[in-house]
Amino acid sequence: MSLSPNVTYIIKIINAGDFRVGKTSLAVRYTQNRFSTSYLPTLGVDFYSKIIQYDEDVTLRLVLFDTVGQEKLATLRKRYYTGAHGAVVVFDVTRRESFDHIDNWIKEVEEKCPDIPIIIVGNKTDLEEERTVTLKEAEETWGVKNHTVLESSARLGDGVSDIYSIIAEQVMKKQGF
Repeated sequence: MSLSPNVTYIIKIINAGDFRVGKTSLAVRYTQNRFSTSYLPTLGVDFYSKIIQYDEDVTLRLVLFDTVGQEKLATLRKRYYTGAHGAVVVFDVTRRESFDHIDNWIKEVEEKCPDIPIIIVGNKTDLEEERTVTLKEAEETWGVKNHTVLESSARLGDGVSDIYSIIAEQVMKKQGF
């Protein structure tokens, strides 16, 4: 398939995962290159956007839908999944229960958006001394199920660009570009 020069595609990416795993921090770090130490929970969904160059002829606008993690707002959250091209499921490497809930998040995403690329991200690697989940464990659990597994620190910015570059690449390949 041949693309016209200077084409812009809009790609909708869902950030999903338990509350306080750093979904908002990842979105803000990626789109605004900043980190806030204050915590304000997402109520419903927040939107972030960034334009990236995919190749010399194609520009992508990544629209990140940062969803609420609290279970009591699940019905509201699920409304925003419709039309997503990819998902980033985030867990906190210092909170094992957030890792244990990944399967639930994947099922929820796949229920609303079957057959989209999903990346698993262990966030907060800057808190190494508090880590309860290793990269090896995450790869052995989710990598064998054909999910890309990455780690990041929204605080330091480590690995954040990789997350969204890789999911954008996976979405474009899935779409046949």
